[in-house]
Amino acid sequence: MLILLQLAGGVLLAVLLWTVLKWTLQALLWGLGTVLTVTLIFPGVLIMIGSLLFVAIGLLAALGLLLLASAFRS
Repeated sequence: MLILLQLAGGVLLAVLLWTVLKWTLQALLWGLGTVLTVTLIFPGVLIMIGSLLFVAIGLLAALGLLLLASAFRS
């Protein structure tokens, strides 16, 4: 009985993860489309968007390091 419960939990977790990944990809594509549209209208905004992208990548890297550090915490 416990094995079936674990399998059901794994399936639910996989579906939840897939949904989150799908939403993330859709948000990324919408954001990219919005950025391209804005840069066509206002060309000077590209510098600001580049700096925001740099900050976002830095935040993701910090989050990744924190995730790795939490995996090795005793």
